[in-house]
Amino acid sequence: YVCDVVERARKDAAPIRRYLERDVYPAIGTMPVSAVQAEHVREIVFAIRNAGHGQAAVAVRNLLKRIWDYALICGLAETSPVHRTPVKYIAVAKARSRALSEAEIRLFLNRLDAAPLRNELKSALRVILLTLTRKSEVRLARWEHINLERAEWEIPPEHSKTGAGQIVYLSRQAIAILERLRPTTRRAGYIFPAVGSDGNTPIGQSTLNRALDRVQRGMAHFTVHDLRRTGATRLSEMGYQPDWIEKALNHKLRGVRGIYNRAEYAQQRRDMLQAWADTLDGLQAAVDAA
Repeated sequence: YVCDVVERARKDAAPIRRYLERDVYPAIGTMPVSAVQAEHVREIVFAIRNAGHGQAAVAVRNLLKRIWDYALICGLAETSPVHRTPVKYIAVAKARSRALSEAEIRLFLNRLDAAPLRNELKSALRVILLTLTRKSEVRLARWEHINLERAEWEIPPEHSKTGAGQIVYLSRQAIAILERLRPTTRRAGYIFPAVGSDGNTPIGQSTLNRALDRVQRGMAHFTVHDLRRTGATRLSEMGYQPDWIEKALNHKLRGVRGIYNRAEYAQQRRDMLQAWADTLDGLQAAVDAA
């Protein structure tokens, strides 16, 4: 029932379903909503926090809050047991600003090629770095969205975090990756299908996270999203216009700029992403020559 409500409100309810099945249902899944007390919520959330997963604990706490908010509206509960577990006692939110240095990019590219991973996973991580796209956009990408002749990838609105469709201009390096993948995954529909599936299931939400963990061992920790941030940061340092970078990231411009700036910057973005891909090639060449 809860998942039905969530699925109507979210593009991808899989993370919520995992929290429910892993953390919530085993503890209170058989209890009436009205019987759940503050200590039950606290035990669930603190167990996750004490295991070293502070942000996941916050996510579960906020999920429980939304459940009880809905229960109150439906008359299934008279009070919420969640408000007695404030977020400030669970974890401190950390603003992420991690971008890899040139030396780290070199090391990452070198390790990625040598890593004992499926070619599809290596390719997906490299595509994220090349195109500045989101993990969800890459994992849900389908061959029908790709036009290799025009060097374009059309991300439909339903695959975008912002709900706005996007044309991603593909560098020669990105096209080469896709052309290598096409013989093995073209019939699958998804460019990066899950192992053992019929090809109509994309790689899982956490698959690239686990793959990256194997690549970056011994390096200062970074996430899949930090690859996207790295590209944006380096392009800014290379002197590219902020609006071009923001458009490439498919960010919504805020304030007056968001109202009046409807430019797509197609050629600028195409040239910018090609220059970024060439920069990455140069960094990797430096590794290979070392």
